[in-house]
Amino acid sequence: MIENNEFDRRTFLRRGAMGAGAVWAASFGPFMARRAEGAAIASPYGPIAPTVDEVTGLMLLSLPAGFRYRSYSWTGDVMADDVRCPNLHDGMAVVDAQGNSGRIILVRNHEGGGGTPYLNKPSITYRNDAAGGTTNLIFNLRTGEWEKDWSTLAGTNRNCAGGVTPWGTWITGEETTDAGHGWSFEVDAQKGDPTPLTALGRFSHEAMMVDHNTGYVYETEDATPSGFYRFIPNVKGDLKHGGRLYMLKALQGPAQDDFGPLGTIGQTWNCQWVPINDPEAKTTSCVQQGIAQGGAKFRRLEGCWWGTTKGYFLSTNGGPVSEGQVFEYDPFNETLKLIYASPTANDLDNPDNMTVTPRGGLLLCEDAAGGTNIAAERMVGLTLDGNTFTFCENNVELTANLIAIAGKTVAPGNYRSQEFAGACYSPDGKWLFANIQTPGITFAITGPWGSGPL
Repeated sequence: MIENNEFDRRTFLRRGAMGAGAVWAASFGPFMARRAEGAAIASPYGPIAPTVDEVTGLMLLSLPAGFRYRSYSWTGDVMADDVRCPNLHDGMAVVDAQGNSGRIILVRNHEGGGGTPYLNKPSITYRNDAAGGTTNLIFNLRTGEWEKDWSTLAGTNRNCAGGVTPWGTWITGEETTDAGHGWSFEVDAQKGDPTPLTALGRFSHEAMMVDHNTGYVYETEDATPSGFYRFIPNVKGDLKHGGRLYMLKALQGPAQDDFGPLGTIGQTWNCQWVPINDPEAKTTSCVQQGIAQGGAKFRRLEGCWWGTTKGYFLSTNGGPVSEGQVFEYDPFNETLKLIYASPTANDLDNPDNMTVTPRGGLLLCEDAAGGTNIAAERMVGLTLDGNTFTFCENNVELTANLIAIAGKTVAPGNYRSQEFAGACYSPDGKWLFANIQTPGITFAITGPWGSGPL
């Protein structure tokens, strides 16, 4: 995959924004229109079982036969810059590939809230009243090993998700509107810029995705009601020069413009966009500005990811049984389509982060926030014909003895109910990266991907 610097750079930046080049945007609709609701199926990769971590020897994940993984950068581990890794690992993406070395760089969010910054370094620290931020990691595709991690942004509040850009950066958002916060920041392959991108709006930021053709940034909001936003930059590929913020409005939409309870798969609405004239929300929240103009209301919009020509985003607790919805946005035709609504927690239990996969599916990270009806949180595949299946399950149970064997500093406990986050793929599609938020562990997973849609 990585042959020379020019090929690597151009290919990576194109595919990074497209979720490693998946086929969803071209072929998803006809399949979904045939279904009344999704249904859980047996995984095409086979049943899962506890699998040994190649680094610690612990059984941290349950995976299908043939898959293997390596953990890295646990909470409390000393990073390359002699700073202890912050906690609450969340959204993540690959932002750069380093020439013909085979190395890639990921940016990872940390969802710390109010408090003391994990690092007080003026060049990358926004404020002194918050414990969130980002760290960067290097993974070697040739050796299959983690190589380095370091601090890149500090002093931000509740960095939950974000979005990778086609110009090789990560936009990290604050999932809060606490005083002085509620902004987005940009992080490149080396470090973050602590200057807030105020034009992208002040609200409870979740995920973002960028249309690589136009440079438009699409944003989700983790609140109820929440809006789906579009930011048109004044300069394509340079968000620091500001731009204009809009919120989606569905023409002939549901009653009271409320998409929260909807579950009819394949239902499609024509769209337009209403302006958010006060993106800094100095007098009125962004979502209420949009609603006043007929903007669409959703329940807790969270994960989103761009395909080739369309974008996908989800509602964590939307749908008829409040277990989650997935929507498809088509910018060419200006339409919104409901492509999935979970009928039961067994099918899909309150998805959060998501990614488009290299082989034609979606991968969804569950976060049932303590209300799950299953034994452990999962990463769930969603196929082109609307079926879900369990690909991976959280198996982290740590005793003091196991922690000592692994050489870690986290607290003992049963962490199986803790959420997955940050799922994303390497540019060559061979490695899946993901986090378990608490106790805070990052994973690189590989195996026989070709036997299924992930």
